[in-house]
Amino acid sequence: MKKRTLLGGALLAASLTGAMFASSSVSACDAMGPSTHMGQLLSVDSTKQTFTIRDAQSNNPITFDASEEIISGLKGFAGNLMVNYEENDAGGLNAVGVTF
Repeated sequence: MKKRTLLGGALLAASLTGAMFASSSVSACDAMGPSTHMGQLLSVDSTKQTFTIRDAQSNNPITFDASEEIISGLKGFAGNLMVNYEENDAGGLNAVGVTF
């Protein structure tokens, strides 16, 4: 099985630093650690630059904003993935890395 990781350019360093200090109001999948969700990809909207997963722990849909690089990498993908994210000022979630 091939493991693939998509990271949004310079956001990698920021996400690693931010993950150490930030607390999120959205509960991440407990087993995955902070600022991480895992679930099945439900949809990708390249116009809005978003994608939605069905969270494995809560079984609820979660929508993430994402870079063009991440959106392009998800096109044609079906299955489960792990999303590393940061919470933005408006309370939304910005995907900074996706592993599948």
